[in-house]
This record gives sequence, structure tokens and C-alpha cells, in this order.
Amino acid sequence: MESERLYNAKKLFEYLYIRDANCVHADLIMGFGHFDLEIPRQCAYLYQREAAPKILFTGGRGSGSAGLAEAEAKVFCDVLQSEFQKIPCSDVIVESDSTNTGENIVVSARVLREANSSMNFDNGIETIIAVASPYRQRRVWLTLQKQLPKITVCNMPPETTFEKELSLFQLNGENLILLLFKEVERIISYPGKGFVERENLPVKIMNS
Repeated sequence: MESERLYNAKKLFEYLYIRDANCVHADLIMGFGHFDLEIPRQCAYLYQREAAPKILFTGGRGSGSAGLAEAEAKVFCDVLQSEFQKIPCSDVIVESDSTNTGENIVVSARVLREANSSMNFDNGIETIIAVASPYRQRRVWLTLQKQLPKITVCNMPPETTFEKELSLFQLNGENLILLLFKEVERIISYPGKGFVERENLPVKIMNS
């Protein structure tokens, strides 16, 4: 029974974890808050490869914060300042008030407008590289499609596996398997609330 549960959970993870093969260049790297510190590191690697000229970290305290002592975006910024000191602070924008994915986008839009009138979601930004927790990446992508339909989104979460994520979540006192099932439920129900773009789920996911 446990092996079947893990098998079904892995199928869900592989569906939710989308990673585009080729993200050559964008206007903005957008790191979505979480306790997983591989997210800011991934954003930094992309910046160092000149994938985009700016990084935006978005996230206050929310369901994915786990044991973080302060806002997710601020923690992400601390990681950059500690591990990637050559990245100038002027190229990093921090939004630390939002508490869910929808707010990530809405509040980030306001922060971008206030920071630079020539580079925001309405003007100057045509392509985003989205970096989120691997199991949340598909919903982040669907949310961006719904909220910012004119912007092209490239998905580049940290490279990982189901087994690595299971271990990471266990270390942080989180139940990844339960979260995977809840995430699929959101993808099914959220379009009706206007939160995300609707997507037809594969039959193998519906049967999990």
C-alpha cells in the first residue's frame, strides 16, 4: 500500500514539476517565495548566465514558509548577499508583503511600477523566467497565464527529483505527499474562482 502511495505521489510530482528545456533570455527572473533556498540560488545562476538583467523575489510569510524567521523574499535576498556577492543589489527587487501566489503577482506589479516606471508588467516586461518550488511550478505558471496573459513565461525551477524533494520536505517537517494532492485539487478548482488558467489534467493524474 505504501509503495502504491509513493508511486501515485511521484506521478503527481512529475506532472506538477514543469521545467522548460530552453530559457535563453528574458526581461525578468521572478523567484516565488518558499522555504526552499534552492530557489534564490537558481535565480542567481540564471542571472549569472545573463538570462535576465533583473531578479524579483516575491513572498512574505505564507503556507510555504515553514520555519523561516522572516519574509521569504527577504530570506532569498539574504542568500544572494551571502553566497552571490557579485550580484549588485540594484538588480534585485524585493516584494515581501504577499502571502499567496495570486498576491505574489498583484503586489509585485505594484512594486515594479513604484521601482521603475519603464520596466513593469504593463510596459517593458515581455518575458519572465519563473522560479518556484518544483511542486508548485505548474500552478505558478497557470496563475501567471491567467493574471498576465500578454507575458511569455519560461519555467525554470531548481533541478531536482521527487526523492530529493521528499527528503527536503521531511527535514522541514512538511508532508510533501499531502501537499501534492492538495496542489492538484487547486489546479482543478481554482479556474472556477478566476485564480488560474484552466487546464485539462491527464487521465493518469485524475486516476491517482
